Amino acid sequence: MPWGFEHFLLVTTDKLAAYEKAISNCFEKVRYAYLQIVKQRRKRRLVTVKQRIVKGQETDFGNKTKNTSYIERFNLTLRQKVSYLQRKTLGYCKNQKNFESVLWINLFDYNYRTFHKSLRQDLTGETRKFKCRYQHLTPAMKMGLTSTQLQWSDLIQAPIPENAHEFLTSTAL
Repeated sequence: MPWGFEHFLLVTTDKLAAYEKAISNCFEKVRYAYLQIVKQRRKRRLVTVKQRIVKGQETDFGNKTKNTSYIERFNLTLRQKVSYLQRKTLGYCKNQKNFESVLWINLFDYNYRTFHKSLRQDLTGETRKFKCRYQHLTPAMKMGLTSTQLQWSDLIQAPIPENAHEFLTSTAL
């Protein structure tokens, strides 16, 4: 099902104080529900995990969306692809514009070019050999932003709006 008005954004974070204000500023024109996962540790051991709903209702979140593992996995993937984000590395960036360019290129690759196994759709329901059983999808295809996997030429040939830099810097967290 394509992304539409019947859907809304589900945001789950840990209890870092800056998240609440940043999310409310960035998504003020978007319908969203926001859940914080509060973990309490003693002597490096996890003692309790509590959920705090900041915006929305308990029914907005399914069972699989009440954790931060999805965003943590995405952060790890991005850190592995972009050397500027790696911890304890010699790869550092002196120029903010170069960093943003590398980050956006990797986000394009992740969302528009790379098929994700967890997003594939079963086509037949059968297990016959030599038949295409799955349609592989990118996150952009799953959301209905594009109907096909994009190529690097699509990124290179895409027109860039004149105010693109102002838009990207104003919407960044």
